[in-house]
Amino acid sequence: MTGWLSRRRLLGLLAAAATAPTSRGGGFAPSGLFLRFRVLEPSAGGLTVEVSGHRHDGPRWRLDRTQESVVAQDWSGWIDLGARALHGRLARAGGVAEWPSVVLRVKDPAAATGCEIEIELADRPDASAVVLSARERAGGPAIGFLVPHPLRSHRDEFETGSQMAARRERWAREATGGGTTRPRLFELVTTMHPHHDPALAARYVEILRTLGFGMMHVAPAAALEAAGMKTFWKTRLYPPDPETAAARWRTYADETLPRLRARPEHAWNLDHTAYVGISDEVMTVELARVPAPRRDAWFREYLASRDASVRRHFPALDAVRFPAEDMVAPALPRDAPLDRRRLQYHAAKFGHWWSAQRLRQTSSLVKSTFPGMPTETLPSSHGFFNAWGPPRIGMSAPMLDLFELGAQEVVDTLAVEDWLGLNHMYGPRHTWTGAQSFAYLAAITRSAMVGRRMTLAALMTPSDDHYLRLKAHSVLGQGAKRLFFYMFGPTDVATENYWSDLRSEYDGVAKIVRALARTEDVLHPAVPVRDPVAVLYSVSHDIWHTAEPAAFVEMRLLWHALRHLGIQPDFVREEDVEAGRLRDYRLLFVTGHTLTRTAASGVDRWVRDGGVLSLSAGAATSDEYFEPHVPPFAAGVWPRDAARRLGRQPGRFNERVDLPTAPRLGTVRMEPFLGGASFPVLGCRSGVDAAGRGATLLGRFENGAPAAVGVHHDRGQVIAFGFMPMLAYGQMAGFRPTTLEERWPAEPRALVERALRTAGVKPVVRSSVPVVEASLLTGPAGSAIVLANYTYQPVRDLRLTVPLPHPVVRVASGAGAPVTWRLTADGVEVRVALDWADIVTLRPD
Repeated sequence: MTGWLSRRRLLGLLAAAATAPTSRGGGFAPSGLFLRFRVLEPSAGGLTVEVSGHRHDGPRWRLDRTQESVVAQDWSGWIDLGARALHGRLARAGGVAEWPSVVLRVKDPAAATGCEIEIELADRPDASAVVLSARERAGGPAIGFLVPHPLRSHRDEFETGSQMAARRERWAREATGGGTTRPRLFELVTTMHPHHDPALAARYVEILRTLGFGMMHVAPAAALEAAGMKTFWKTRLYPPDPETAAARWRTYADETLPRLRARPEHAWNLDHTAYVGISDEVMTVELARVPAPRRDAWFREYLASRDASVRRHFPALDAVRFPAEDMVAPALPRDAPLDRRRLQYHAAKFGHWWSAQRLRQTSSLVKSTFPGMPTETLPSSHGFFNAWGPPRIGMSAPMLDLFELGAQEVVDTLAVEDWLGLNHMYGPRHTWTGAQSFAYLAAITRSAMVGRRMTLAALMTPSDDHYLRLKAHSVLGQGAKRLFFYMFGPTDVATENYWSDLRSEYDGVAKIVRALARTEDVLHPAVPVRDPVAVLYSVSHDIWHTAEPAAFVEMRLLWHALRHLGIQPDFVREEDVEAGRLRDYRLLFVTGHTLTRTAASGVDRWVRDGGVLSLSAGAATSDEYFEPHVPPFAAGVWPRDAARRLGRQPGRFNERVDLPTAPRLGTVRMEPFLGGASFPVLGCRSGVDAAGRGATLLGRFENGAPAAVGVHHDRGQVIAFGFMPMLAYGQMAGFRPTTLEERWPAEPRALVERALRTAGVKPVVRSSVPVVEASLLTGPAGSAIVLANYTYQPVRDLRLTVPLPHPVVRVASGAGAPVTWRLTADGVEVRVALDWADIVTLRPD
């Protein structure tokens, strides 16, 4: 997650237009803003000074560079800053210091170890019009300062680099109470943009040490060493051609690395590296850039390695061509001939597999040069929040299959990032959903790593105290062991995602650090305890539905409802079902419209053996080639031509922006079930067969047609909804764009509760207050319950009932809240006051 990537720059372009209202004064070139300066140290001779700077709005992150020739001790001429591409004060991270900044760099060896410069800012190029003056000393050749404008009305918002550092130091002391607490086991990470003043950079390292960080990137090695910190670095080595990757790494290892080792600063960083990141916001490799003969050969080898059910579709294997252009089209042509659709599906799956291979290769190359070095990669999260639109959604062809990354154990750590800053950074147009969706992505990633020697990391963008703690505790509940607070900044030299001037985040970080320090001996070695409930993640659905996200959001909100009911579910992909992993579960939810035929057979066997299956509208009505197919388990609830009759609604359906005003396709009354409660029909509508033997009608559409039904399937049961109840859940919650006001209604959750009761599933953690997310993690030192309060209201007496595999002799709150507890027949009942988040430890000794 770096500020220098072209993809991030593209997002910045989009965000510039979307966030104009947060720019106080707008993006404009102000009149009446002039600068002059004089260099006091070095104190003699002619000098060249580079005038540049930083901005935070639009596609350009830097001010134009110019050179001024001056004589030490003498004033320069007046420089018209109003002619440069300045913007007004932004409010993406609280508004403090979010002005453009100017950097003056003395281009002389004598300034390498320090300089002193006096500046004057005026609204006319005249000494009598000076509004602001300052003198700044730096530990290197450059100083920096903000340029608020109009000067006279914003003069109180002017700060030099050292003034900003002093303010941030004060904030850190206030947040921590003046002491320093650092977790020993959990890794707390942040990074800075390269700073023009090494002395200020060292002060920022000390600020971050005070807040509890133990690892950071882009800081002077001496400062990191003094703070007892480690660092990390990234390689961009992720080409589609394995030979290219190997050659580039040889060049690095044989030529670049010795040069780095010869420089003390770089040598220290290499010797104190905690992990190496591989690329950033990773998607599938760009196979379209590979000469066709090579990629076609790789694709044919892949097809030849598949089982006979795949190979029989490609009898003339030597003639197969990889359809590179189709893989980046907004949508695959679902009306193409069947042979073409088979080719496209397997090409998408090959892209996922080949990309995982390339990540694994780079990880192996890193370890070949740095034995034992942990590696990490960050798959793009934007697709899971439908941020970029088609075709980049979920695990579609251009995105990665997270389950494949886990299956191949491509790195030691998979990372997730949130991009859910609410009213910070890019605002609701780029917030999309809610903090709990961050945990949704973490849960998918955790599920992809089940049984693997891999860990989970979480990157969080700027947020205030409350929202930050919700995000952090939600991912801790999914087993995250590394928290990356992206990125400190500081604002005056950063591009985006800076939190150095968001005062509330200091408090949030300090509270998280204190909670982890108090609980990590129990929490860090513990792993999430999962309920016997699975959600089927249909990768084939994502491949074929890049422009129809309704079922995708239905699955996301289904996960929310399960967590609101205290259930910790797993996600499984089609290959997991094919391999028989459903034997670990009693209840399965399916929202995806497509399902491989082999997986469908596995689901059918599992239901016949006694499993309970819940289907949303359109679920499992086509196969992996987008060929209509109603499996036997669905034949008693869907009409035979269900795929053809499916009513699809266009739209994006993201909770915070789109879903509240999405038009309805109709209504459903759940009668006699739920006493006739009414639900909006959104996203998709399908007919339901209620005429089968033993069918139980659960609800009707507004026209009287069956809308929900339950049927037996041998020893198992199938519950089917002809609408998307979880989209209704999201709309009925009443999301607001920039405030936490959603209130989740009980009626849609009752539909999920019915499936849980039918399957005989009770949550492993039973909470007295629905919507409070409670995650149980158990390990060798005891158990921990991680709490995130999505009611957004204080709970004065939260009661938690937990069956445990170990005795309990001590119970404590990581937040320091009062706790009472008592032993029960199979575990413990805990009572605690909860504000936003907490970690309750249950220790056996």
